Amino acid sequence: MNNILYIFISHQNNINNIYDRINNMMDSHNNTNYIVVKGGDISNNYNPDSKTLSINCNDKYEGLPEKVLKTYKYIVDSSNFDEYSHFIKLDDDMVIKKLIEYNDIKELNYGGVIHNSEGDRRWHIGRCSPTSYFNNNKYSGIYVTWSKGGYGYIISRNAMNLIKNDSTYKNVIYEDLYIAILLKNNNISPIDIKNWKYFFVSPDHK
Repeated sequence: MNNILYIFISHQNNINNIYDRINNMMDSHNNTNYIVVKGGDISNNYNPDSKTLSINCNDKYEGLPEKVLKTYKYIVDSSNFDEYSHFIKLDDDMVIKKLIEYNDIKELNYGGVIHNSEGDRRWHIGRCSPTSYFNNNKYSGIYVTWSKGGYGYIISRNAMNLIKNDSTYKNVIYEDLYIAILLKNNNISPIDIKNWKYFFVSPDHK
């Protein structure tokens, strides 16, 4: 077990717009170790031919914590992904400039571009569904040091297994912070990877 799986998080309304771009990008890197995730389905289902994972979850902005947590649980519980020890979570607009080497991250449980102070508690307002509590209310929960999801991050199988059964995803609006809180509760803190932007670029977070 020594491979990295790239996980692109998308949603039903956007997957047709980004699917070909992601496939072409991974083809250009001669890499088939990736999946594209969408939510809003009535059951969890993986299609190995299209490399598409469908998750039974809220597929809106406020559902990101649920979608990502359930994706991690599906991955570590499914034999389809047994060969992978590490995973790189990316948004569906991310550009991979260069594949990261397994030997450079094999000892990591969690890392990327980290943030160690309080974030914008109103960032999500206007991005959620109109009926969502968070669409009109700022986040009032705790902050811990986290790997910023907009840049992507690495998470190990070991880390996923520690948090996969959590069900408090409706309490934290920010997916990346939610994962960091769960890992912190299991004594795992993010490692700042200084050259991260050499490998991965976010159009929205340059």
